[in-house]
Amino acid sequence: MKPESLAVIDVEVEQIDNPEPEDEETWYSAVQIQGLLKLSKAGLQQSISKLQSIYGLDIATLRRGAARATQYSELALKACKLLNAGKLSELRKLVEATPTAPSATPAGALTINEYTPALDQRITQLGQNAATTSASLNQSVMQVLAQIASENEAAQKRDSDLNKARINAAQNRGAAQGLAIFQAEQKAQNEVLAQLRAMQLGGVE
Repeated sequence: MKPESLAVIDVEVEQIDNPEPEDEETWYSAVQIQGLLKLSKAGLQQSISKLQSIYGLDIATLRRGAARATQYSELALKACKLLNAGKLSELRKLVEATPTAPSATPAGALTINEYTPALDQRITQLGQNAATTSASLNQSVMQVLAQIASENEAAQKRDSDLNKARINAAQNRGAAQGLAIFQAEQKAQNEVLAQLRAMQLGGVE
């Protein structure tokens, strides 16, 4: 009887010392996680969207429920902290250590391996757009400068033509005045000659 009693006791102790594992994952309400992350509602949604679309995390591992009953996982809290702190290397390690289902990446979303090439492509595209815009602006500037130079040349030509016209007018006035003086002198000489002839004719008589 005594050995059997000891066997029963041993089984009971073993069951007490090794309880079945339970799911102890912590979930936070929207208000709680916003307070822990110090984010607004829009900021939280933006961070969750980046974790889903850029880093390929399954939305089911980040959030559950809907409307006011929405809750966010411990993974969402850790990932958002790393994302907002700019610790992208640690965030990638966290993402890689997180089990993901084959369907975890939404259609058209970027995975981690695709993220860097896509970013490089975007940077290249921005550089090409900037170069195109710069070339267009340079061409516009050159056209404006050419127009200004043409207008300046036209203005200089007008000034030159005006100066020539003024000189010609002055020369014409001088010539007219000289002609008038010459004509006046000729007239005076003619009058003097006429008087002399008249005097000579009168003396002969």
